[in-house]
Amino acid sequence: MESWSRYLCNWVKMSANVGKVLIFDLKGPFAHFRKYYTNSSSLSYSFPPRTTIIGLVAGLLGFERDSYYESFNDDKCMVAVSIRALIRKIMQTMNYTSTKSYSLDKILAGGTNPTQIPLEVVCPVHDRELSYRIYFSHTDPEIYGGLRRRLEEELFVYPPYLGITEFIGEIDYINEGTISKPSKKDDLIDIRSVCRKNAIAINGLSFEIDGDVLQYILEKMPSDFSNDRAVTRYNEYVFEKNNNELRIKSKEEFFHLDYVESDRDVSENIIFM
Repeated sequence: MESWSRYLCNWVKMSANVGKVLIFDLKGPFAHFRKYYTNSSSLSYSFPPRTTIIGLVAGLLGFERDSYYESFNDDKCMVAVSIRALIRKIMQTMNYTSTKSYSLDKILAGGTNPTQIPLEVVCPVHDRELSYRIYFSHTDPEIYGGLRRRLEEELFVYPPYLGITEFIGEIDYINEGTISKPSKKDDLIDIRSVCRKNAIAINGLSFEIDGDVLQYILEKMPSDFSNDRAVTRYNEYVFEKNNNELRIKSKEEFFHLDYVESDRDVSENIIFM
């Protein structure tokens, strides 16, 4: 696989939006981001994978199903996510109805036998809703500008949802941010987004920040699809259980991001997925 630096160079050369990132929150009461290796029991990731986020953005812009994978691969599209509300998971049993062996009239009349499938649901701990902050940039000015206009006007082609269509969500546009040139340092840095494991130096995790003990969780998930829905890249991602920043030694470039939220200046370090 090409190095992340190669992707970064391509992005810098091709993009008319260098240094600009769109920032918005994806919110909702429940979420289910299905793990790719689960079968009869549908387990969920704690946050949306990169493939889910680009699918969300493609839906907001009106791309047809399975038509956008090449347009949003990682040498054109840069995505990061941070978890903004404490989460917990519960198991619920869902009743599914087979639609293959019955006529529509019989299905509507309730004359089919339901199939019960366990479903893991992501819920907020204290807040009324989940909140994931999405950071997005793209080399194509039409895609980038089109998403910015739709975020500003709150007019989307397809409605947002959190993993499955039953969990309808909402989008809160925060602002357009400015990223500084990537840096590479040996010192510990605080990262606000989830972080790729391969971006962290060996023994590069700190387990304390400002007196708080940090608890890290690792999840492996797909990061890119080809047009035939074959996964072309997997990554392992680290996040902090209690919604603290990650304190790491990075062996790759990271970005410093500045933006304004509700008249308040915000500065964060992020690593793209």
